[in-house]
Amino acid sequence: MQAIIVILLILAVLLVIFTLQNAMDITINVFFWEIKDAPLVVVLITCILLGYLIASFYFYPKLWKLKREYKQMIKFNNEQKELHELTHKNAPKPRDKVNNPEGMKLDDDDDYENPFF
Repeated sequence: MQAIIVILLILAVLLVIFTLQNAMDITINVFFWEIKDAPLVVVLITCILLGYLIASFYFYPKLWKLKREYKQMIKFNNEQKELHELTHKNAPKPRDKVNNPEGMKLDDDDDYENPFF
């Protein structure tokens, strides 16, 4: 919580510095309207906030759809896990394999009278 307060204070100081450096007044022409003596800082911050709002409204339905699909996939995954546990509950467990390169246990040939090698 304290880190958030520190970050907000730093951003506030940066905003004050930005405001003091861009204190000039400008004239804005929008279609048929003319806005005289508008502070540059207010215009810039308004444009940034407006761009953020437009992007948020544009991407919100897509984000909502992705969240809904994600929840459906989680639910489907849980159902599949439960089904797998039920179907493989009584399944035999795999036997321990011998660590031979061929994958099977080899017999010793010493018991025979005439070994091949």
